[in-house]
Amino acid sequence: MKNFLGLAFICFLSVGVFAQQKSLSEITSFKIKNSGSFMDKNKDVDGYYFYYQVDKLKKGKREYAIKMLDNNLNEIATKSYIDDKNTVLANSKFNNQKLMFAMVNVKERQYKLVSFDRQGNQGKDIVIPVSKKEMKWLSFMVKSGNFNLLFPIDNKGFLFNYIRDNKKLGYGLKYIPTDGGKAWDYNSPEEIKEILSINPIEVNEEVVVALETSKKSLMSQTLKFKILVIDVKTGALLFEKEYDREENPRLITNAFLTDDKELVLLGEYFKKGDNVVKAKSEGIFAEVTSLDGKTISDNKVSWEDKIDAMMPEDSSGKKNRGYVYFHDIIRTQTGSYYCIGERFRKTASGMGIAAAALGGGGSVTQLTITDAVIFEFDNDFELKNITNYKKGKSRAPSLTDFGSPQLNAHALKSYGAFDYEFTQIDTDRDRFYATFIDYERLKGEKNKLAFKSIMYNEGELSEDKIYLQKSKGKISYRVLPAKLGHVMLLEYNRKEKSLDIHLEKLNIN
Repeated sequence: MKNFLGLAFICFLSVGVFAQQKSLSEITSFKIKNSGSFMDKNKDVDGYYFYYQVDKLKKGKREYAIKMLDNNLNEIATKSYIDDKNTVLANSKFNNQKLMFAMVNVKERQYKLVSFDRQGNQGKDIVIPVSKKEMKWLSFMVKSGNFNLLFPIDNKGFLFNYIRDNKKLGYGLKYIPTDGGKAWDYNSPEEIKEILSINPIEVNEEVVVALETSKKSLMSQTLKFKILVIDVKTGALLFEKEYDREENPRLITNAFLTDDKELVLLGEYFKKGDNVVKAKSEGIFAEVTSLDGKTISDNKVSWEDKIDAMMPEDSSGKKNRGYVYFHDIIRTQTGSYYCIGERFRKTASGMGIAAAALGGGGSVTQLTITDAVIFEFDNDFELKNITNYKKGKSRAPSLTDFGSPQLNAHALKSYGAFDYEFTQIDTDRDRFYATFIDYERLKGEKNKLAFKSIMYNEGELSEDKIYLQKSKGKISYRVLPAKLGHVMLLEYNRKEKSLDIHLEKLNIN
């Protein structure tokens, strides 16, 4: 459903702000490699960047440029950058001080971290050698959908996550400060006898909260989960906690730090002895711990006993809970927590079954993603309310037919399978905007593509939408976050070789 958002094209660049048009005539023809927003931890947008190829040079070199705009689409700077043709941009992030690019060069077998400040000035590159085995596993992990390279820490630095060739396979976390602080590395043990991977689920100015996963072999269906909490200033391990299958099987999906410096872990819990890879969860939980690992509270909410009774009917008018994937958790000034998610089910895939019947590979199941849903919890994580917002269906082939729907959902999230886009927080006015792309199937008229915002304002939730043109023929569209209360729409016309950018205001007082 989101394929229309891709912008892999060669074009001229022109910028339009409402009725005004601005032509950047110094750029004749280029190939976009990456583009995005300068966002802080509240997803407030301070500007935009475009990374594109300008020219082919001698000896396998390429000239690139980075163009920066402010949040009103005025140009800040355009800077040139030279690199090898085999270098691929894998990830980019902004931490309110610098823009960091994570590059991978398969031929030279290395990572390269390239940074630019707000004025477009390039910092010193950081090169990390990669073995042949590590490069092979990097490709596999990226394809699995459960591997992220780069994490920003607002006004402090970046965390780089990479694979290390231990006795079996492990990981490395490298912290790169941008505020003059101390750099550090946190690595898996050299002589590990299992395959270890790590996925930071929360990175802030105090701690890194990472989910460590271990298994005996690549094909093993039994995973062990452990939470690691690391001091972001020193790289020291504050505490670790294992969620044992026999005693306390859990799947942790979200984490955040409260104003009182208490750590909140959220996710799904299972019956004792359940295999998280295959079993259905019993419900969701919120565990609050101190930064020395002591449990302060552990609140569980059962699907069967409580959530099912409160869950509204879905778009089909049925009381069908299925599963919920939570994208973000927002704490308001009233002390309530709002968990923003989407409902999904594991269903049979007609195309997958047909392909299998013809001897093809691939999955015969899929995730069918439906409505947006918001769970409201009080300050003690007691469930207060569930609000459902109707949305068209999206479908994504399962990565594996044998894994649980929950694990498939977490992996497919990295591929953009869900319709959720981003959440922005207006802390001054105690508002937030949770946004989705929805394909509306309408009776008696053509189906429409809508950019929908669920808005929290003065203790109430409301909904707004902007209709988008569906990418067709020579025209493609993309949506990016904008300054609070706005959204930026990009329209690329391949025939005219133009990229028009404009801001749209959301309907909120």
